[in-house]
Amino acid sequence: MDAYGRGGLTPQTRSQSDGLSDRVELRLPAEAEQIPLVRTLAHGLVARADFGLDAISDAKMAVDEACSQLVQPAELGAVLCCVFHEIPEGIAVSISTRTSRPYLPSETTFGWHVLTTLTGSVTARCEPIPGELGARRRSSSS
Repeated sequence: MDAYGRGGLTPQTRSQSDGLSDRVELRLPAEAEQIPLVRTLAHGLVARADFGLDAISDAKMAVDEACSQLVQPAELGAVLCCVFHEIPEGIAVSISTRTSRPYLPSETTFGWHVLTTLTGSVTARCEPIPGELGARRRSSSS
């Protein structure tokens, strides 16, 4: 999520080097019922970084959509890993989970359109897990 996304996702008043940790990671079951927790974390982190109300709303919607697209193909019992990292342009978010087969979201869906509208950039990729049959699907936005 960055300054180029709808609502403007650049910090308004926070200095770039305040000595606070710029990375937050949340791991939870890859289940739809857990997505509100990720939205709540996104809200808190974006608000803490002094983003505007529109940016907070955009961040919550983007994180919600990315998690929804990852939870659907996740293996039973998989973990959803969400990493929020503050960068000079705003906040980068990486969300990943384990799937039993390689799967990338269609870039022609409404959900993908939502992600690209609310963020500066979005990428999705599958990475094999060395020595295991499953694959990890990752969605990133900045």
